[in-house]
Amino acid sequence: MNKFLSLSLLGATLAQVSACTPADFETDPVTLTTDMGDVVCQLYSNKTVVLDRAIHMPHAMHVGEADALCHQEGERRMKK
Repeated sequence: MNKFLSLSLLGATLAQVSACTPADFETDPVTLTTDMGDVVCQLYSNKTVVLDRAIHMPHAMHVGEADALCHQEGERRMKK
């Protein structure tokens, strides 16, 4: 295979991969009920929880705590 064709294929592959955004993997929002109130999570692919995050939480809850709950829910669903 010549260099031009190899570079063209590499460029096309990179363009396809970079065109993916987290929104491409979003699930419907999930609501978790806690003692402090409801936490709404945006979960993504069932293969990873890296992007899972809280999109709504009670005012008294810290963002990190809400995100951790969403990660836990993502992990629970991943194990199913």
